[in-house]
Amino acid sequence: MSDLLELDASAISKSTLATPLAWSKLQLQAQSGFGLPQEIKRSQSIQPRPRTIVRSRSVSLIDSLESADKSSAQRQLLIGELGCGKSTYILQSIAHTLSAGWIVLYIPRAISFVDSSSPYAYNAALQTYLQPAIVDHLLSAMLEVNRKALKQVQIKESLSIDNKEVFASGTTLDTVLDRALKEHNSPLTRQLVLELVWSTLAKQSEVPVLVAIDDAQVLFGPTRYRNPDFMPLQAYELAVPRSLLNIFIAPREDAGLKRGAVLATISMTHASFPAPAELLIAMRESASAENAAVPWNRVKQIFASPTCPTRVSEPHAYTEVDPQSLANARNAQFRLVDVGDKLTRPEAASLLHLMSRENALWAVPDDEIFIEKLVESSGNIRSFEQNWRKSLV
Repeated sequence: MSDLLELDASAISKSTLATPLAWSKLQLQAQSGFGLPQEIKRSQSIQPRPRTIVRSRSVSLIDSLESADKSSAQRQLLIGELGCGKSTYILQSIAHTLSAGWIVLYIPRAISFVDSSSPYAYNAALQTYLQPAIVDHLLSAMLEVNRKALKQVQIKESLSIDNKEVFASGTTLDTVLDRALKEHNSPLTRQLVLELVWSTLAKQSEVPVLVAIDDAQVLFGPTRYRNPDFMPLQAYELAVPRSLLNIFIAPREDAGLKRGAVLATISMTHASFPAPAELLIAMRESASAENAAVPWNRVKQIFASPTCPTRVSEPHAYTEVDPQSLANARNAQFRLVDVGDKLTRPEAASLLHLMSRENALWAVPDDEIFIEKLVESSGNIRSFEQNWRKSLV
């Protein structure tokens, strides 16, 4: 598999449609630092060389990112059936932007922010619940993956805690992160550093920034964390989700990412975390507009499918919603992008040839079985690949 081209800033184009590409060393470093969705981690573990396939939607997403490089940021929400490749499109976008010199913040499992798997503690000064373990991981991953690019960005305001200056104005972001991890163990200090770094990235225009989030639906609903009265906390009551929402996802009208893009997906793998009513209402309002890119009937088809583990009903007038979460979902102003395109024959043939080279097939398939498997999977890339791996033909 050493002959595969690597996915760099020029690799995804109309001329490379249906071409298999290997992840670059830079991308593999990012995957190691930030982590991966569990499904992709499992699939890559059985690949001799982790790779991906260029699809038509890959090209359009990269084109939109290149436009975002030169203008104010767009917030795009990728939707589509289970297994259509939403997380893979995110990874392709990360690989492209990293090789183009962008700064990347990647959150592969936003569910880990709300599933009560990490310690948390209330802080009266910030009036939120701190999540020190999550913050530590984000700080170290951002530094590991973006060290070179972070040297180009300086903080514009000093950071002081208890009337003591911790970081002076003009300090580069790589220095801020490095010193925060080495010298400051306080959860409060590290949370403030995280907010300082993120707000600096949002306001600056020297280097484009990609914020990529899988499982973004969890930012707009209840969590598994509890308050002292044992009532579920909303996502915006936790420090890290609140920072994401306020700085990147649902900022004030005059705030948000100045240069770059936000890419988010709604996961359909985790039945315990379906799309909340608040987000569905915001999507319905967006998709019901006259010139909506994705009509509401298509959105309903995706989220109400009987085969979807996270299927939900359309919210109605009596659906209970959290007012702040609903406001956040509306303020996000996501542009819906339907990535549920079916595999084309050239894409499926390229993937099958690649699997054959990886010795993932029991026998050499013929054209009749190829078409049969493509129809059987309804053009779903995950189903197509899994069907072949399970087949004795």
